[in-house]
Amino acid sequence: MEIRKHSTIKNINRLRQILNIFIRHGFGELVSQLHIFRLYILGKRFLTPRAEDVRAHRSTPERLRLALEELGPTFVKLGQLMSTRADWFPDEWSMEFKKLQDKVPPFPFEQVRELVEKELGKPLEEVYATFDSVPIASASIAQVHFATLKDGRELAVKVRRPEIEKVLDSDISIMYVIANLIVKYVPDWARYRPVEVVREFHKTIRQELDFTIEATRADRFRRNFKDDPEAYFPRVYWEYSSKKVMTMERIGGIPIDELEALKAAGFDLKEIAERGVRVFFRQALGDGFFHADMHPGNVFVGKKGEIIHVDFGIVGQIDDDLRNYLAKLLYYLIRRDFKTMALVHKEMGLIGPDVDIREFEDALIDIAEPIFGKSLSEINISALLWKLIETAKRFDMHMQPNLLLLQKSMVVIEGVGRELYPKLNVWAVARPFIFKLMKKSIDPKAAVKKGYETIIEMAEFTSTLPSQLTSVFNKVIKDRLRIEFAHLNLEELNAEIGHVGNRLVYGMIIASLVIGASLIVMAGKGPMLFEIPVVGLAGYGIAGILGLRLVIKK
Repeated sequence: MEIRKHSTIKNINRLRQILNIFIRHGFGELVSQLHIFRLYILGKRFLTPRAEDVRAHRSTPERLRLALEELGPTFVKLGQLMSTRADWFPDEWSMEFKKLQDKVPPFPFEQVRELVEKELGKPLEEVYATFDSVPIASASIAQVHFATLKDGRELAVKVRRPEIEKVLDSDISIMYVIANLIVKYVPDWARYRPVEVVREFHKTIRQELDFTIEATRADRFRRNFKDDPEAYFPRVYWEYSSKKVMTMERIGGIPIDELEALKAAGFDLKEIAERGVRVFFRQALGDGFFHADMHPGNVFVGKKGEIIHVDFGIVGQIDDDLRNYLAKLLYYLIRRDFKTMALVHKEMGLIGPDVDIREFEDALIDIAEPIFGKSLSEINISALLWKLIETAKRFDMHMQPNLLLLQKSMVVIEGVGRELYPKLNVWAVARPFIFKLMKKSIDPKAAVKKGYETIIEMAEFTSTLPSQLTSVFNKVIKDRLRIEFAHLNLEELNAEIGHVGNRLVYGMIIASLVIGASLIVMAGKGPMLFEIPVVGLAGYGIAGILGLRLVIKK
């Protein structure tokens, strides 16, 4: 829900500060078009650099990035979100926003103690044997302190900044005001959908403020990889965690981008690079749940070479349909089957029915053909997705935010992988996941299962239909609803109703046959043909014949 605009009256000084910073970075013309504090802005024009002078040596995206950094943590977070939305902003803008750094001075230890004790309901000394007063990391939302329990277990305790919720609410309130004014008065900037940007940011940042959400994500990753020796996710200590405090297992390791340290520890850099990429593809294409903030500060290499992840504030989720889309996209790309690639986009509803398939096919060829002169080890999957996103803009293609988040994450993981081992063949690592998804999407049993689930839903609806009709008739009788008919060819109508009734009976018989056959197929027993029970196939055959007769006999 958007914060009400009138709440910004209490934040007039902050609003004035924001406008001043934008003016100093060469956005005076934009600010003047917003019709806020006209006299204030008029005065500022004589006290601040001319926009032309500022523009002389910096681009618009760079000036905006510098303004966001000066505006503080809330606006830095907003810029980081904008860096993931390549469908909203041009390449130059998205790339510039990726440079935003989320580093702020730590808050005093006295406030840390007060907050932790309030959240856990006990003095610090009763919970922890030791608790470092100096944080190991400090960011806009929280800072992290190392600690130990009474039994010697080592911990990393994440503590939310005091009053951060009020600060964010204040700034987001002002963001909504400015965004709405841009839509109203500045059409050149309105095309970047500022209100939608702020709304998505508001939703995202509220989730980041609740550490129980992050802890739940960490637990999910840990469960997904519990039997995989190639990856490790730290344990969450729920008894020492809350909405504002999260206590996790402290993990030791070497940052994945420290090549010399990895070499000194005896690791094979090629193996580490492939393992890091493989773990990511298992998350994204295997589980459909991936770490979306995989910069080197959040990824480490453990003693056994396992890939360790920390900080789960930003994650992405990819449903089965989107995973199948990615698998088909890459599969048909390898086969150079651009027509099928285009049709996949249409089937997914990513392009409209009016889009010329041949024109879209030609656009895909323009993207893909240049890469076929390279070896697979030189091909960059994230760059390929980026070009696809750029092409999508031309065809007004609907891009899911999680696909954009995936592309951003792949840029990082491919970059780190090739830094470790320049000849890294990302395609070779991804291929098993792609083909596994393709096999799953064309598996007859999977198709039968999906059809069976659809039939069950239809059956449930049909079973409730009599009671719903009874309810309607009772209401009609109770309320004595009067309906008058004009007798116009009633005999023909009566015959048509009888015909429809017969077709309905036929339909119910066909549905019963399909359900029965599906149950037999799911059971997987009896004589088999193509790994499918013969009796089940016979049921489908009879249902098909009756269905054909039903279609013909109209």
